[in-house]
Amino acid sequence: MRRIIILLLLALLLNSFASAQINKFAANIGYQYMHKNSGYLGAEYRLNDNKGKNPHGPLTVGVGSYLYSNNNKFSLAPEVHINQTWMHFLNTELSASKQNFKPSIGLSFFNLTRLQFGYSIPFNDSGFKGFYFGFHILIGRAPFYDEVRIF
Repeated sequence: MRRIIILLLLALLLNSFASAQINKFAANIGYQYMHKNSGYLGAEYRLNDNKGKNPHGPLTVGVGSYLYSNNNKFSLAPEVHINQTWMHFLNTELSASKQNFKPSIGLSFFNLTRLQFGYSIPFNDSGFKGFYFGFHILIGRAPFYDEVRIF
C-alpha cells in the first residue's frame, strides 16, 4: 500500500512539472530560401521567462527539419539551433544540420514571428549554400511570447 501511495504522489508531481513546462514550448513553421526553396517544421523551447528584470528578449533552443525537393524526391534535413533575441526585436541565431551551418540575424516580433537573413555554409557540397532568408511563425501558448511593455 505504501508503494502505491508513493507512486501516486510521484506521478502527480511529474504531471504538475510537465504541465508547467508545456507553456515554454512552441511549434515552429516556416519557409527558407537557400538557393533551394524549403519548408521548415520544428519545435522551440524557451529557456528564460517573461518575468524578472531580463533586459533582453528570450533565449530559445530548437530542433526541426528542412523539407525540400532533391532530384524530384522529398527530402528531410534535421537541424538544431539556438536563438537569442536582443532588445525584444533583434534576433541572432546559430543553427547546424547535416547539410550546413548557418549564422543569421533578423527581426523578431514578440517572439511570435521571425524574419531572418544570413549565410549558409554547406557541408559536403550540399545545395544549401550562400545567402539565405527565412520567415518563421511560432505557435504556442501565451507565456512563450514576449510581454508588450509600453512604459
